[in-house]
Amino acid sequence: MKRKEFKPFFESFYSSLCLFAKKYVQDSDVAADMAQEAFIKLWNGKEAFDSENAMKGYLYMVTRNSCLNYIKHHKVVSDYAAQNLEKELFFRDNILEEETYYEVHKAIEVLPSQGKRVVQMSMKGIKNPEIALRLNISINTVKSVKSNAYRLLRLHLQDVVSIMIVFIFKILL
Repeated sequence: MKRKEFKPFFESFYSSLCLFAKKYVQDSDVAADMAQEAFIKLWNGKEAFDSENAMKGYLYMVTRNSCLNYIKHHKVVSDYAAQNLEKELFFRDNILEEETYYEVHKAIEVLPSQGKRVVQMSMKGIKNPEIALRLNISINTVKSVKSNAYRLLRLHLQDVVSIMIVFIFKILL
């Protein structure tokens, strides 16, 4: 096809090919690139066409294939990004969980001995009546000791929680 024949054909069919491509890729700029690439292949190609309809069929086929390749590549990139994000979130969550356990156990270690024992038993799921029986104290004493221990833990962990919140935001940004 000669240059003077190609230009009017391009001008009359380019927008139709763009609309065709947009149905696949949902992005006008990408669709325009796909249509333009198809015309470049037509111009640079060695295929001989016996009619304008044959050229249009070729352009539709090339554009469709380019769009499908784009979609496949875009899906691979999106899946990879999603997997990386998932791994980062898993990593962050595990760090936060381990650091939280460490800080809570460190705070429990500095409690008075009876408060420490009561909290450790409570964390194992032991109920107040069983704790009272094991420590040979009243249930009300268990409740009082537990209440004081939790108050001390909240005070001690207050700064740690603030630091962890800052840490979370640094990881997310």
